[in-house]
Amino acid sequence: MGNLFSRNSNETKGNKRTLDSEDSFDSVNKRGRFDQEPTIIIKESDVGIVAYVNPHLKGFHSILKYRAEDFLVNEVDIENNIVHLTSLAPPNTKTKEVEYHYYASDVFDKAVGEILSNEFAQQFRNFLDHPEAEDAVLTTETDKNQRMLFYQLIEAHLETKVNCRGKDGKLILRWPSAVHNDEFIDWKALGGEYLQVNMYKAGVDTMNAINIISSKASIHAKHFGYAGTKDARAITTQTLTLKSVKPGRIIMAQQDLIKSGIYLGDFKFVPNGLTLGDLGGNHFTIVLRDVKGANEDDLEVSLQSLQNNGYLNYFGMQRFGTSTVLTHTVGCAIMKKQYEEASNLILDPREGDREEYHTARTLWKDTHDASAVLPIFPKRGFAERKLLSFYIRNPEQHAKAIKSLPKNMLSLYSHAYQSYIWNRVVSERARLFGTDKPMVGDLVLVDNKKQNSGRPDNNAGRRNFANRKVPKVLTAEDLENYSITDVVYPLPGKKTVYPDNEMKELYRKFMAEDGISMEKRDNHFDALNGDYRAMLSKPEQMSWSFIRYNDPTEKLCNTDVDRLENKAEPVGIADGQYLALKVEFTLGTSQYATMALREIMRAETSSQAQATISHD
Repeated sequence: MGNLFSRNSNETKGNKRTLDSEDSFDSVNKRGRFDQEPTIIIKESDVGIVAYVNPHLKGFHSILKYRAEDFLVNEVDIENNIVHLTSLAPPNTKTKEVEYHYYASDVFDKAVGEILSNEFAQQFRNFLDHPEAEDAVLTTETDKNQRMLFYQLIEAHLETKVNCRGKDGKLILRWPSAVHNDEFIDWKALGGEYLQVNMYKAGVDTMNAINIISSKASIHAKHFGYAGTKDARAITTQTLTLKSVKPGRIIMAQQDLIKSGIYLGDFKFVPNGLTLGDLGGNHFTIVLRDVKGANEDDLEVSLQSLQNNGYLNYFGMQRFGTSTVLTHTVGCAIMKKQYEEASNLILDPREGDREEYHTARTLWKDTHDASAVLPIFPKRGFAERKLLSFYIRNPEQHAKAIKSLPKNMLSLYSHAYQSYIWNRVVSERARLFGTDKPMVGDLVLVDNKKQNSGRPDNNAGRRNFANRKVPKVLTAEDLENYSITDVVYPLPGKKTVYPDNEMKELYRKFMAEDGISMEKRDNHFDALNGDYRAMLSKPEQMSWSFIRYNDPTEKLCNTDVDRLENKAEPVGIADGQYLALKVEFTLGTSQYATMALREIMRAETSSQAQATISHD
C-alpha cells in the first residue's frame, strides 16, 4: 500500500511525491523509518505472496495513494450497512416536550424541600445566589427516584442553568462549564446507555483519534468502544460508542476536533457498545492514478475477472512491517522461545535504516549498554525503547524483556508468523491444484451443532459467539455441495485442524524449515489457538469508472465531509493527459484491499514500492 500523500495542488506538478505535515504521523508499523526513499524494498515474495487467481490478466502501471482522498475506507457494520458521516447536528435528547413554568424562589425552594430536605433547599438557594463561585460544588445523599424528581423540577421550573449528576448514591451540583455539561439524559428512554457516533478522520489512526477526542472532550479513553482499528494512511469513517457520555461534551469540542482532522456526527443512543470484531468488513473507494500499460478495454477485462473470480485472500504487506527485519521473523524466534535472538532482531542494525536508527542500533550491537543507547534511540522506536528500558533494570534477562512488551505487540509478532505460513501454503495450493474448485481433504466452516447448549450469551458487544463455525474436512461426496469460495486454510495453532491432504504436509514442511513444530509437546503454539481464513475472496458491491485529468495533484474523489459540504463530485477532463481508475468494493473483516488490487495491477503493493512511483 502506498504511504505518501501529495501536497496541495499548488505544488510543482509531476515531481516525485514528498511528505507534507499531514503525513508525518505514526502508524502501527512505525513507517517513519522510510520517510526517505529506502535503499531496500521488501517484496511480496518475501512473505509468501506469489500466485494469482487469474494468471492471464494484463497488469498495468499506476500510482496508489497520491492524495489522501485516493484511499477512502468506510466501515461496514455488523448488519452490513456502510457507515458514512451524514450529519454533524446534535442529537435530540428530549424524550418529551417540556413545558417551562419557572417558579418564584420561595415556591421552588419549597418543592426542593419536599423532594429532598429543607436543609438542602437552603443550601441550594445559597448556591444559586452566588454564581460568582464558579468552582462551588454541592452534594447530598439521594436515591434514584429523588434524583429523577429533582432533575425534572430544575428542568421545567428553574430558569438558572445548573449542572447536576448522580454518582455513587449522591446528587452532585455545580455551575456549567466547558468541561461539565449540564444536560440531563434519560438514557433508557432515548434508547440505551451508549452514545453512538460516526467518526470521520484523516491522517490519524483510530487509537490516536480516540486519544485526541479523550483530551479535547474530557472523556476517559476507557469509555470508548470500536469494532476495528483504521490506519492513519487513509481517510476513514467508522462507528464509535461511548458509555454514559453526554453528547454535549462532544458538541463543545467539535471545532477543536475538526482542526485535528476528526469529525463526529450521526449521534444515536444504543443499548450495546462496540467491541473489537463487531463489524461486517470495510467498503473501499480507491483512485489509481496515471494508469499506463493497459487501455480501458484491458482494464474492463481485469475488473470483470476480479469481480467474478475474486483474488487470493493473502495477508497483505502491512501485516509484516516495512523493515528488512520482518515481524514474522521476530514472531518465529519468540515462538521457539529464543528470546535473545528475538531481542537482537528487534534491536540490532538492519539494512535500509535511517541514520539515527542505525547509530543507536550499532551502539547497542557493539556495547549492549542499554543506558547509553536509550537516550539516543528515536522516540518512534517504541518496542526498542521498551526493551532498552527493561535491560537497564534487568541486564541479560531476555525472556522477561520480550515478555515486558505490550500483549498486543507480542500478538502482532506471533500472528505475523501464522500469516506468513498461511500465505506460503495458499501460494502452493494455487500453484499445485489451481483455484477453481475444492478438493478432497480441504476444509470448510460449518455450524457447530454442539455449541448451542442453552447457555446465555454474555458477550459485551454485538456478536453472538454461540454462532461461531467449526472446520469440516471435505470427503469426495461433499465436493458437489461446496465451491472454492467455501474453502478455508488454517492459521497454525495448538487447536488447529489441518487439511487432510497434501497441504497438511506442506504446513509441516514450511514450519520445519523455520524450526517450528506442529507437535503439541514442543509448545511452539502454546499462546496461539489458531484460526481459519477463506482461501479466496470476492469483492462485493463492486463498481468502477475512468477519469481523465491533467493536473497530477487534482482531486478526483469526494469524501463524506465533501458531501456534507455539498461539493460537486470531481469528473475530470474529457481529453485529459492522464488516466485514473476509480474502483469501489466491499471486503470482509481482515481482508486487504491492496491484495484485491494486486490481482489486477500485477505490481508490488508494499508502501515502499508504491512510494517510489510518480507521474511521468
